[in-house]
Amino acid sequence: MASLNELKGITESGASFLEKQSGVKEVEVYASENTITVLRLAFSSNIPSNGLEESKQMKSRGVSVRVLFKDNKIGFGKEDADLSIEGVKKAFEKAKKNTVLDKDFQSLPSPSKKKAPGIKFDKKIVELDEGKAVDSAYACINGAIDFLEKKRFTESISLTGELDFLAEKMSVSNSNGVKASDQNTSAIATLTSIFELDRDISGMWFDSSTFLKKLDAYKAGAVSAEKAYSTKKAATVDSGKYGVVFGPLAVTEILNSRFEASMSSVEVNASPYKAGDIGKKIYSEEMTILDNGVHATAIGSKNFSDEGIPAQKTLLVKKGELVSFLSNDYYAKKFSDLKCLSNANGFRFGGGGRHHESEPGISATNLEVLQGKHSEKELLEEIGNGLYIGRLWYTYPVNGFASPDFTSTVRGDSFVIKNGKIENAVVPNTLRISESIDKLLNAVLGVGKKQLQTLAWGQEAVVITPAIAVRECKIERIALGLY
Repeated sequence: MASLNELKGITESGASFLEKQSGVKEVEVYASENTITVLRLAFSSNIPSNGLEESKQMKSRGVSVRVLFKDNKIGFGKEDADLSIEGVKKAFEKAKKNTVLDKDFQSLPSPSKKKAPGIKFDKKIVELDEGKAVDSAYACINGAIDFLEKKRFTESISLTGELDFLAEKMSVSNSNGVKASDQNTSAIATLTSIFELDRDISGMWFDSSTFLKKLDAYKAGAVSAEKAYSTKKAATVDSGKYGVVFGPLAVTEILNSRFEASMSSVEVNASPYKAGDIGKKIYSEEMTILDNGVHATAIGSKNFSDEGIPAQKTLLVKKGELVSFLSNDYYAKKFSDLKCLSNANGFRFGGGGRHHESEPGISATNLEVLQGKHSEKELLEEIGNGLYIGRLWYTYPVNGFASPDFTSTVRGDSFVIKNGKIENAVVPNTLRISESIDKLLNAVLGVGKKQLQTLAWGQEAVVITPAIAVRECKIERIALGLY
């Protein structure tokens, strides 16, 4: 395992060597190393099972080179599993063979005057003790079992999930004077509790932290079982338009699907929003959204982007008004007429961790919806009679990526609201939302006080959000032949 200083040494010496090569105008050298430890959980009460089904560790390392040649062509090359000057040379030779002419490419990044936020990593995740990792896995399972024992629940149960531990480090140097390195850690526990009754009953919960000792795997398991138990007695709901409180996980799912705020998507009309929308009201004044790359405890926080730009807060929506998009250095320069753009979101995410295998794209870090003034009780009272939707899945854009329209299925942790109070659960997978994110977020009745750090399946960015109550949401009943 290479140290961060070793990564810094190879990127700095590599950049110094390559900038002297014939035909080179500017050059960047990037190095990364990732270690991902995954513990898969699978427990069933009616068949013999170990609980911890699989434990595996995956490592990746390598270097990549971006070169702007004197003929203004751009080249990119990478070399896997080699953190040496020879690896840099091999990547450079590949970059020379893979050049393209991009007239919009102006230059590689220049050093920023801003300071890095000082985000810390956990040495205990970097040097992960296998025994402690296994203890966390069983704590997650025991949390669910202990809850169900207290409820004297004796039906068949199935528990599935995983614990993921990530240690990542990167360094980047270029001929313009950028020299930056970063090391980050994260731990995530996720569990789904399934009751094998006459219909689908499940509950899911998770916990995450940048430090191993702050990960509450036991609570993640207990809450997972609690959420499944709360839907044991559930009813179906008819199609119609309802006032809805969207819980934090549901808000996360909607934002990940339709709040596409990267400049690369805006350019190709793959976002509901356009450059000309800057300064316009798109949502309710209750809504303020930012990318918070410097959040003290969220697992998406960084010290630097993968282009060596210090992490920062980027305000995207201010009291309903669209004020900016996410950008990397390339797009910030290409659309320099948009004075609002920052170049702080150039990341090389892929498959967990920061990877040398690709050029910098545009990614959020921690997408944050600022908290409002309402307690959950007040949000329910604001709706009066309607629905609380806690979890969604299969959320897709409809009518094209440029449309704000989407469809999504109500998964679980969802309830009927009657007279301002939770009444009974809704049968999972029997309701579908057919709506527009613009319409929903312009009909906000209130935003909750309590934020939750959440993750959506298959997404790199964290979403930090409270619950949100909306005046009206179109709901369609599905699975009529089953329930």
